[in-house]
Amino acid sequence: MNRVLSVLLAGSSAAAQAGLLFGFVPVCRRVLAVQELCLTGQARLLGLDAVGFVVRDPGHVGGWLPQLLFVVVCAALTYAVLRTAPGLRPRWGTCLALLGAALLAAGAADLIGPVLHPLEWTYLPTSHDQLVLARQTGGSGGSAQFALLFFWMPILTWAELWILRRWAPVRELLRVTGETGDEEPVTPALGTRRECWEAVFAALIPAVLLAVAGGPVLRHMNVRRLEQEPALTFDPELWLPYRPPEPADEWSGILYPALRLRPLPTETTTGWLATLLVCLVLLVALAVALRAVMRRADARRPLRLFMRCWYATLLAAVAAAVVEGAVVGGDDKDSALPWPLAPRQDSTDALTSFDLAIGDAVRFGTAWGWATGAACLVAVLVMRRRGHGTEPAPEEVRTGHAQ
Repeated sequence: MNRVLSVLLAGSSAAAQAGLLFGFVPVCRRVLAVQELCLTGQARLLGLDAVGFVVRDPGHVGGWLPQLLFVVVCAALTYAVLRTAPGLRPRWGTCLALLGAALLAAGAADLIGPVLHPLEWTYLPTSHDQLVLARQTGGSGGSAQFALLFFWMPILTWAELWILRRWAPVRELLRVTGETGDEEPVTPALGTRRECWEAVFAALIPAVLLAVAGGPVLRHMNVRRLEQEPALTFDPELWLPYRPPEPADEWSGILYPALRLRPLPTETTTGWLATLLVCLVLLVALAVALRAVMRRADARRPLRLFMRCWYATLLAAVAAAVVEGAVVGGDDKDSALPWPLAPRQDSTDALTSFDLAIGDAVRFGTAWGWATGAACLVAVLVMRRRGHGTEPAPEEVRTGHAQ
């Protein structure tokens, strides 16, 4: 897609998102006179909090800067994704890349939020700090849920242009912007299917290392009860104490708790199997997304490959969060099972298991997606150099044929 049309689509989407984020509260106060919704209320749409990320306190920099950062980063990434679109026709891969771009912008806004909070955290907030902030602000993962609800704005306009491309006004708009609809040729980064899978396995190394060695953080309450003597009584809500190692505790704010392949000393077998299921969903979804990225990887666009691997990490983490929030860790009323296998111990009616899971997933994907992209990019460059090194020169080929 050319530059002018990409700017129009990204700019219109950014303007609509900014209008929702910065104009929702003033409209509710002055037009609808809904004071409760302006202060701490929630408005659920398709199970997602549609107003949890709106600007409520413009008097403090932490009340509006994350939203502004989201709009700016999302607009820039949306423009970059639209510029890499192979033509005017919308494709599923480009739509998923737009969703990944919106989630990356949401993760950036979510990570900068605690730094600007009045508590003035000068270090990387832990998972406990993130939970304290979520309780104070009344929600978790609000930026991610906003991105999931409204990432389709440029896609809708794009689809309308494609459907009405033969209508005279739209045809004139495409002529003025210089959009021809021709698809850009792609130079495959890797030639064989085996090389593509090798690149996928190389890109999975950071996530597998985190699953094996990192992230021993316990966030669910399906754990063993305290052992008690017959003469003593204990509160049945007390659990065996668990403290993660100090490095894991310091980095727990950007680690996905379910991304671990080993059980913890305090959790039951059922809780660990539920956690293992979510972990496998994340790894399998990441492998499938990376294979789709490698199918259309362009050798002339290494930065495009890097960013798409980053988006793939975010999409896989969100898929795992959906499974965790709706199946294994959901509330009794929201779970697809008769009872949750690994419910979040900090979930409430206002702060559901899905809210906590989606916040952890987007922070994890934003903080570690670059490692997936870097590993994939290094693997592709090494294999291409190895292929060029073993490929005979044209002079040698002609000499062999002449002999």
